[in-house]
Amino acid sequence: MEALVEEAATYEKCLEKIQEKYGPNVIISRIENGKAGGLRGWLGKNSVRLVFTIQNKPFVPKAAKEDKEEDSHQKTPDTYVKHTPSFVPPDEKTARMVILQHAASQSGEIAKKITPFIKREENQKESDFLLQNDDLRRLTETVKKLTEQINEKRGFSSEHENIKKITQILEENDFTNGYIYSLCEKINNELSLNELDDFEVLQKKVIGWIADSILIKQESEIVKGKVISLVGPTGIGKTTTLAKLAAYHVLAVSKKLGRFLEVRVITLDQYRIGASFQIQKYCEHMKIPLAIADSPGDLNKYLSLYKNSADVICIDTTGRSPTDTENILKMQSYFEVIDKENAETHLIVSAVTKTADIREIMKQYGGFKYSSLIITKLDETSNTGSIISILSEYNIPAAYITTGQKVPNDIERASKAVFLKKLKGFNLKNGYQNYIKENFNDEIPILWK
Repeated sequence: MEALVEEAATYEKCLEKIQEKYGPNVIISRIENGKAGGLRGWLGKNSVRLVFTIQNKPFVPKAAKEDKEEDSHQKTPDTYVKHTPSFVPPDEKTARMVILQHAASQSGEIAKKITPFIKREENQKESDFLLQNDDLRRLTETVKKLTEQINEKRGFSSEHENIKKITQILEENDFTNGYIYSLCEKINNELSLNELDDFEVLQKKVIGWIADSILIKQESEIVKGKVISLVGPTGIGKTTTLAKLAAYHVLAVSKKLGRFLEVRVITLDQYRIGASFQIQKYCEHMKIPLAIADSPGDLNKYLSLYKNSADVICIDTTGRSPTDTENILKMQSYFEVIDKENAETHLIVSAVTKTADIREIMKQYGGFKYSSLIITKLDETSNTGSIISILSEYNIPAAYITTGQKVPNDIERASKAVFLKKLKGFNLKNGYQNYIKENFNDEIPILWK
């Protein structure tokens, strides 16, 4: 038999629609609950869908009311038999199970109370008695009232003052609508009414969830000939960032490992004279050899030359607009000669770039198979919500952040704390910054000397 669906605001209205339209010859097989509409989805109104099948009896629909014109495409009895069902009261066991399952789906609290009854019903033998329609309605009404009472006690509503306050804080920090929606869902699903009423507790819960959503890339082991490549659009400080990374390995990582690291730089940006001159001056100052590769063949030659003599090989690429698909694809051809086993590619994005533009950049540069993001210009924005939203949305970690133009100082390893500390609007008793320092202090300072 063909399964069909009808939807309405409540179970009773849905059942009434089925009976009015299709008559008394259907079997209800499942009740589904959901929400419809609402600015952020989770604030939408409850809805009920009944899944049902028709029996083999044909059904002639009721005559149209006198004050309504008949549809010009009238349906024949055969049409209704094929496409529309009617209602037949289920047997007692099935009816009870449908109602109990419907009740359990309304609330975790209800589910705990009636799960034993559901299990008991599942173990009972099939009953020979039929549950009358009036009994079914009365049982449904009882479930509805119980659900309303529990929902009133829980108090999860878009009108709750603390939900409004949290939503406003998230919006002021420039989190995306999708990110705010996910946090509101967690509030709705995981917090008790007491926790929701206590704004101090609610804030700490939300801060913890935000921290959990920030992925941080751990530095990989330095293996001889390790390749670090930077890709990204123009105007985001890519070349300066490469110089900082080279200096970081020469100075800080060498100090940490207790041995001097041999670093080499290869630039593919032969077209931008200014950028090539800039990286050349940086390399001269740090006494790092620089090579310019004009083709994939050139790049392969230098990689082969350095793989046994250099600890780290940094590759600077030509900056391209995200809309310059042709040249982005050409740049990808260079990466075909890189040994992926000992290489990592970082996509550079600016903290001041709009979220929609970052999404487009990530899409256009996806062919480079980058494993993490480097966030530049974090010092130029007071809002980190958009970057945190991107990290969460794409499930991608941050590797480094830059906060100025100074080489090598204005770079640091990414951490949850560096993003959390820039959030504003949270008001905790002992101070927001103190709370972050005490609970999310994962910053790793770079020792340059």
